[in-house]
Order: sequence, then structure tokens, then C-alpha cells
Amino acid sequence: MKKIVITLLFIIVALKTEAQSSVFTVVDSLFLKGNYQKALVLLENTAPKTIEILDKIATINQTVGNYNKAIHYFEKALKIENSEEIKVKLGVAYNSAGLSSKSILIYEEIIKKDTSNLLVANSLGKLYLAKNKVIEAAQLFRFLNKKDSLNPNYPYQIAQCLAKQNKKPAMGQSYLKAYNLDTLHIKSIYELAKFFKELKDKDSTLLFIDKGLKIDSINLNLLQLKANVLYFSKDFKGTLTYLNKLDSLNFRSINTYEMFGMSYLNLNDFVLAEKYFKNALRLERNNSKIHYRLGALYYDKKEFKLAKLYLMQSIMYGRGDLDKQFLLSGTIAKEEFNLKVAINYFKDAVKYNRNNVNALFQLAFTSDSYFKDKKIALKHYKNFVIRFESKNKKLTDYANNRIKQIRKDYFMKGEIVE
Repeated sequence: MKKIVITLLFIIVALKTEAQSSVFTVVDSLFLKGNYQKALVLLENTAPKTIEILDKIATINQTVGNYNKAIHYFEKALKIENSEEIKVKLGVAYNSAGLSSKSILIYEEIIKKDTSNLLVANSLGKLYLAKNKVIEAAQLFRFLNKKDSLNPNYPYQIAQCLAKQNKKPAMGQSYLKAYNLDTLHIKSIYELAKFFKELKDKDSTLLFIDKGLKIDSINLNLLQLKANVLYFSKDFKGTLTYLNKLDSLNFRSINTYEMFGMSYLNLNDFVLAEKYFKNALRLERNNSKIHYRLGALYYDKKEFKLAKLYLMQSIMYGRGDLDKQFLLSGTIAKEEFNLKVAINYFKDAVKYNRNNVNALFQLAFTSDSYFKDKKIALKHYKNFVIRFESKNKKLTDYANNRIKQIRKDYFMKGEIVE
């Protein structure tokens, strides 16, 4: 009798397993065809709700982005069995739902019990890094690097930790280690290009940029970096080549449009420079810097009315660093023989940046031209010499000569001025 009962139980379990397997076959077929809602309905109506059924329901919800439902069913599955596999899936679901702190708690629990789970250790390290827990992240990635010394991802992640600790030389070495392990590791190549750019090593910067672009010719980060390096090397035609590549990939930004405009401006193509500066303003109407660029462009074209309009808007939208705008506004007023207005602009330029050599000199020079009382100009000339004597010999010589002449003129009138 006992043997008969055991046999019957075995048959029942086998039939249930077979039935469940049949359900999964239909569910997988429906899911592959995109009918995930029908698949979920079928699973919901399947009894009993085994851990496998709950796992399947959760996994489908996770795949289609319904993360909270996925979490619900993974948690239900864990009540049936404390499965490490389900816990890992739940950690992924938490992270996908933006609940990374809960993911960390789950991954930490798994790692305490099972240090051999390298995938979980890697996921936990990335979460630590995202939360700026760089010491903990670095420890995990060094542990992983010992376990798998041929994986370039680990020295790359260690470098990311070092970057957040501002340990630049060690960071560069770690990126280089990742690259030496895998010369196609595009993320390390990009970081090495940035690293050498910061060191002002142009040849090494371009070397890694070009290596990266051979692997991925439409990599937006590398194309932007190449355009930037060429621009600051004053290779404006080369800059335009890479900016046009970015534009063909529908990548458009304030910075790229500004670089377009400045490149054309340096190539004396005012029409295209104007076009791209205005394109930049379409992206950000209140951009003070672009308004200044247009003001400077119209000044070069001697279109003072438009120049003043854009400079006024640049000042209106600007925050803090406005000395260039006031200096150019003063220069235009001076060229229009409106010296009183020019002086006020030069004063504002100096107020915003006491280290602007030209602003302080123009304040002194224009005051000298406008005021009969030369003591005003004398004060500004003396201030200029004190501050900038070693920075501009030509202007300093002029200022010193005027100081001597003004003092002499007052002396001839019977007055000594200091």
C-alpha cells in the first residue's frame, strides 16, 4: 500500500511538472510574438502558484518595464523559497525601479553568504560607485580584479573610483591597464584621451581619439573631443570636419553650434558664423555668451546698432562674468564719440573684473580724452601701472609717459600732484 501511495504521488508531481512545462512553452511562444499580456493572463490563471510561475510572471514584467509588479512577484516567490537566484533578480528590479538603496541591501546580504558570486559583486560595486561610496566600490573591484585579472572592466571601474577621489596619475594608470588588457575597450580609450588632454599632451590625446574612432567612427564623445582639440589647436577647417560629422548624426548642442560659429568667424566667413550663433540661440534663447558672440561679430562688421542690441541682451541675461560685454560696449560708444557713456561702460568692466588689463587702460585713456580735470585720468593711469606694469609693456610705457606729462603740466601751473 505504501508503495502504491508513493507511486501515485510521483505520478501527480510528474503530471504537474509536465503541465507547468507545457504552460511555459505556450507562454514563451506568446512572449516571443510580443503578446506578453496574453502570456501574463495565462500565468495568472495557472494553479498552483509555484516559485517558477511567480518567477516567470515577475521576469516578464521586468522585461517590459513594469518594475513594481516585477518586485511584487519576486517578493512573493521568495516567501515560498529563499532562492539566491530570485534575490539577484529582485535586486535588479529594485535598481531598475530607481530603488538602488534596496538593491544594495540585497546584494550585500548575498555577498556576505556567497563571495563567489562575481556578478553580484560587480553589480554592487557599480551601485556603490553611483552612490559615491568609492572606498567600498574600489575594494570590490580590486577583489574582482584578483579573481579575474584578464577582465578590462575591473581596472576601468577602479579608475572610475580613483577619478572620484581626484587621484589623477593612479587613475590614468588604471585606464591604461584596462586598455592594455583589451585594446578595443572603447570606454577606457575615451577616458585616456580625456586624461592626456587634461595633461595638455596633444599627441597622446589625438592618438587615443583616433584609435577610438577606428573602432567606432560615429562615437559622439570622441567626435566632440576631436573637434574640441582641433579647435584649440586653431585647426578650424579640421574642426568643421568633425562638427559636420556630429551634425550629420543629429547631435546638436549650444557648444557645437558655438564652435561652428567661432570656427567660421576665424575663417572670416561672417555669414555662416552668424547662422550658427543664431542656431545656438534657438536652442537657448537666454544664453548670454552667444549674445556676446553675436555682438562681437556685428562689431567686426561695423554694424553697431545690432552689436549694441546683442550686447545689451548679453548683459541682461548674464550672471557675474560680464567684463567683456561692458568693455566692447564701451569700445563701441567710444568709436561713436560718446565718451561719457564709454567711460561708464569701462567702469562697469573693471568692476566685474579688476584683472581686465584693457578695461582699466581704456578707462584711463578715455577719461584722459574726456575730462578737463586730468587728475581723474592720473588716478586711473597710476592704478593701471600698479596693477599691470609687468603684463603689458606697451600700455605701461604709455601710462607712465602720461603720468609724467600730467604731473609736469600741473607743476607748470604751480601745483604739485602725486
